[in-house]
Amino acid sequence: MPRSPEPNTPTAFEHTRPAKLRLRDRLQLQLSAQQALPVLVLLALVIGICAGLVIIAFRQLSEWPMIFYLPQIDDFESLSPLQRFLLPLGGALLLGLLFQWIVPSTRATGVVHVLDRLHNHQGRMPIKNAVLQFFTGTIALLSGQSVGREGPAVHLGAASGSWVAQRLRLPHNSVRTLVACGVAAAIAASFNTPLAGVVFAMEVVMLEYTVAGFLPVIIAAVSGSAATRIAFGHQAAFSVPAIQLESLRELPILFVSALVIGALASTYIASQRRLAPLQQKLPPLVRFGIVGLVTGTLGIWVPEILGAGYDTLEMAMLGQLGISTLILIVLAKALATAVGTGFGIPGGVIGPSLILGACIGGAAGHIANMWLGASTASPGLYAMVGMAAMMGALLNAPLAALLAILELTYNANVLFPGMMTIVIACLVSRQLFRTEGMYQESLRALGKSGTPSWRQQMLSRVGVAGVMERNIAVVPQLLNSTQAERLIEQQPAWLLVGSEDNPQLLRTADLANFLQRPREKGQEAEAKQPEEKIDLLRLPGERLELAPLSWRATLLEAQVALERSGAGALYIGRDYDQGFSGVLNSDVAGIILPQHIEHYYRQ
Repeated sequence: MPRSPEPNTPTAFEHTRPAKLRLRDRLQLQLSAQQALPVLVLLALVIGICAGLVIIAFRQLSEWPMIFYLPQIDDFESLSPLQRFLLPLGGALLLGLLFQWIVPSTRATGVVHVLDRLHNHQGRMPIKNAVLQFFTGTIALLSGQSVGREGPAVHLGAASGSWVAQRLRLPHNSVRTLVACGVAAAIAASFNTPLAGVVFAMEVVMLEYTVAGFLPVIIAAVSGSAATRIAFGHQAAFSVPAIQLESLRELPILFVSALVIGALASTYIASQRRLAPLQQKLPPLVRFGIVGLVTGTLGIWVPEILGAGYDTLEMAMLGQLGISTLILIVLAKALATAVGTGFGIPGGVIGPSLILGACIGGAAGHIANMWLGASTASPGLYAMVGMAAMMGALLNAPLAALLAILELTYNANVLFPGMMTIVIACLVSRQLFRTEGMYQESLRALGKSGTPSWRQQMLSRVGVAGVMERNIAVVPQLLNSTQAERLIEQQPAWLLVGSEDNPQLLRTADLANFLQRPREKGQEAEAKQPEEKIDLLRLPGERLELAPLSWRATLLEAQVALERSGAGALYIGRDYDQGFSGVLNSDVAGIILPQHIEHYYRQ
């Protein structure tokens, strides 16, 4: 690590404008400026494979033990009523004990945790939380909690991307992209839906569409999906016939079902606003005990709500469930899932949203068959359309929902009615009931910032290393005339005056003007004395207070650091994030001025 030499030597300053950057430095600068697309694509490939392997392990661990107490996976209906009550209750109590034992900072899991870490902590995902998610998500699914496996999958995929980025000490703007790559790979691996994984990562996690972000996310989704196809095969998640809409007379029924779906999605989101704050007030054992009692009691009468419920989902798409059964499943599933996710059960909501939408749509299909006769589409088509509408309205992710249903069923006939119902359901949820996506609402309910503004998004894309001023020199507070003249010959734009207590920034032009000032005869005689020193903190000129910032930071972090510190500029240290905060004992790479941020904002 470089150290500044003694100030009484002619080389008591370090000019940081190197003639040729090292390969590592060039890559870091390119990543900060979003110019190292091939490197990001290569890293995305690695992350996609890692995330795919993690999802394979998670899926195996959450499904394989079921063979010891169920005839087949997710067949909780075959259990006795007492077993259907005790299994979720016992699993919830076990989860409560585990969470009670773990420190509060490690308890956060799921998609809400991923968004919080991405938007508020530069994408740094703690490994302890991911390990907790892996095992507690498995317990939740094995014990029949009314949650899906996609929430844990998203968390595990995001943690894979974050871990790789942190190990390589990449800039924070690149960490955001690699976290999105992990999310896309996880969704693609969970459902064998690579395209939906890409759009989900951009629409829900990144909250933006950019070419620089798309390409790495696409390759990550493809590699994640390829890993699971090797393990589980390449067939679609659900085997349904290629049914289609038979008549435009069915559109009013789809319209009404979309209204119902939008209202139910809003009700579900409102329940999360009420229940999520209780996660910080009630101990885990109490919260999860309530979840176990509610889920177990409902499971006695409606066993279809237990577990991930993909067998129930397929039956709804095949039109094998009657209207009364579908309505009963909707009511019980909505209550059990709302209580479970609201109280923090480590599971996902995407799977339950698909089941709720399929049951509402299937009921609408049966009604259409009764009212319009046999010339209408099968209830299965209505179920598929309902799945897309509920997922889109609940997550505020219409395009991801549409593509997910297309890839899940391999039935392009769902696109036309699906687009209409998704739009209506999202409008009802957002405009009529004034609710945003469930994840954003949950973040606010937990007292955390939700959706970043477009300006914050833009500043988060670029690292400080990509726009900083690198033509600088680090100098001690006192220089003699010879040192000052040799320093000016190197023509740095700025001087970092390395006072350990109060580092300041000075224009080189001010030092040059000071040396060129006319002197009186008495001063000229004194200037010839070799012991004369120039105090850079006292000579005339504009000086800016400095604050430190890691080279990995984004422009958004730089803006926040300037506002909080009240400094006039920031100095970027390559080793600042490793505990070295002084100017003289840091490898200073450059400086960030407010105009750098303003210039990028306005360009």
